[in-house]
Amino acid sequence: MPSSGPLLASVPLFAGLTAAERDAIAAHGAVHEVPAGTLLIREGDRADAMFALLDGTARVSRAEQGGTDVAIATLAPGDCFGEMALLDGEQRSATIVAATACRYFTMQHDAFWALIAPSPALLRKLLAELSAKMRDTSRRLARAELEARVRAAEADLRRQRTITQAVTGLAHEMNTPLGVCVSMASALQGWLAKAPAPTAAELREPVELIADNLARVVTLTQTFHALAADHHAEAVTFIDLRTAVEEGCWLFTAQRPEPALSVTITGEPSPWRGHRATLHRVLAELLANAAAHAYPAGGGPVEVALAPDQLDGRPAYRLAVRDRGAGVAPGDLPRLTDPFFTTARRRGHKGLGLTIAYNAATGPLGGSFTVESGPGGGTTVTLVIPQRPSASAPAPE
Repeated sequence: MPSSGPLLASVPLFAGLTAAERDAIAAHGAVHEVPAGTLLIREGDRADAMFALLDGTARVSRAEQGGTDVAIATLAPGDCFGEMALLDGEQRSATIVAATACRYFTMQHDAFWALIAPSPALLRKLLAELSAKMRDTSRRLARAELEARVRAAEADLRRQRTITQAVTGLAHEMNTPLGVCVSMASALQGWLAKAPAPTAAELREPVELIADNLARVVTLTQTFHALAADHHAEAVTFIDLRTAVEEGCWLFTAQRPEPALSVTITGEPSPWRGHRATLHRVLAELLANAAAHAYPAGGGPVEVALAPDQLDGRPAYRLAVRDRGAGVAPGDLPRLTDPFFTTARRRGHKGLGLTIAYNAATGPLGGSFTVESGPGGGTTVTLVIPQRPSASAPAPE
């Protein structure tokens, strides 16, 4: 019977070996042919052999939560699988099924060690090939995971922008009828001031109720517009970032003395080109969020930490706003920046503050926005913003 050693020359794992070494490996294994649909490896079974696909294709899948099999890769001729069985004999990490008719080489764990025990040189070569293959696999998995995270982030950003466009479009359409209603309410109040006493007394309360609720709608509509205001119209200025942060925090505490927040700012002076007013707006929303949710019964400490960082390979700054308050339930974390999501609606909150902050941070400021929290462990909102938003930023004054 002819040796199957020449067949192994097409397998990258064995390509660096001599013909004699490949013949020796072939003598300790076997070649099999199977039809499409044949189960080659089952996830969770004990690993006792390695495989090298010579002809055909095979499908790799893993079981997700709920028992659903998810396809993660397709193997082609020359690909090896299950090779870690030669070293550890642990459980299989995936299920592999022949997608077409296949021919493959297989070698048992015990046969492998019987082969390499008297040949340290062959062991070194095979371990070097295995190590290179694992490094390549690790790089591909890391790249695939990074690409998946980028796709998820982009999808989340598209969803946020779609919702924002719908909300601001609705606010735009409401402007004219709302303006008419506000004008009529004001006219009614003016008429009541001159109306006979019995009529005025009877109508004053309902007219005031209409005016008050219209004022609430106007405030809400203005908030809607803030969700997607074109902050790029704001000039890009050159400023020390710590100074800009100090200004933003001071403006908030001056305008919102109650409940009192004790704001501590750390970090070195850092030259920054960016939208100062937009940064102030983001800080105001984050501090307001801390005042409302971290310390609903009163004020408390908030730390704003500034440090150098990287964003997509570019020099950036990390701005972390940290409170020591009640924290956020794990189930609520993914929804915190969704428009209208709030855990305090009964206290009159609309759930738009973090949406505004997120849109400004990822839009005009060109950065990233993440939230970390846990019940009773406080909340940290982290912005990473580039040192220069664009090549057209003005030179220092």
